[in-house]
Amino acid sequence: MYGQIKEYMESENIAMHSEALNLKSSQAACFNFLLPLRQDLKLATHVLRPYFPSMGYVTNIEFEFTCDENATTWLGEPDTGGRGQNRTSIDAAIFYNDNNGKLSASLVEWKYTERNFGRCSAYSNGSPEQRDVCRRLNEVEDKQAGEKCHLTSGKRHRDRHYWDHMREAGINLKAFDGIQGCPFQDPFYQLMRQFMLAAYLRTTGKYDFVAVVAMSFAGNTNLNHSSRQLRPLLQNRDDGIIEVWNSVLKDIPPLRHITVEELMASVDHLEGVDVEWRGYIKERYGV
Repeated sequence: MYGQIKEYMESENIAMHSEALNLKSSQAACFNFLLPLRQDLKLATHVLRPYFPSMGYVTNIEFEFTCDENATTWLGEPDTGGRGQNRTSIDAAIFYNDNNGKLSASLVEWKYTERNFGRCSAYSNGSPEQRDVCRRLNEVEDKQAGEKCHLTSGKRHRDRHYWDHMREAGINLKAFDGIQGCPFQDPFYQLMRQFMLAAYLRTTGKYDFVAVVAMSFAGNTNLNHSSRQLRPLLQNRDDGIIEVWNSVLKDIPPLRHITVEELMASVDHLEGVDVEWRGYIKERYGV
């Protein structure tokens, strides 16, 4: 499997994560599960269709998907970056025709052992003074909140345009009323960027439907924990980060969650599946 992954990444000029050979690598796990589906789109259709009700048939699966150079400009991200490095890169993008033949895209955020959906690096690596700005940021009352964000004004991150596209991405900033500080410090940061790229795909007019999907292992319950900062958004005591995130969205498809266990259960209902691959997944990941 490693040889096939390496060949694909080299042909597509994708940066391999420094921990790619680590057994806990999410990038490696995503490839191990989904690359065989990319190589057999008929199999991919049968495996994925139960979780994508409008799916007619899968046309392609890409990894570390960044779309085109115009997306980089639209997001204000470094033109020196690339797939899997210094750009918003989707772990896996599933393209399919729906039952009416129209093209759809589902952007997959794949998680293995991570405890959350990512922390803003500008906040994490900022000075105490910079972090204090993040903690005091009020995106509801302050019309200049986006300009104060270090992703916009910081020397290291230069000129990210995320705040310019919040409405297009379906992120209702008014929903954050009562939240102290920037809500994208942690753990909404990665989700915000995934939804930004989804918004860009909609602007191209090529896709009739674009959504974001989280895929993770059922045993990783920490992933769905909300943070203390976001408690005012809880509508029910048992709401997790996915429910909380969906509560701030407006007029776009909500974030969906599919477990790896569900995915492999779909595989096990099919005949003719590569037994070597299925055995490898069972031995390495226990599913």
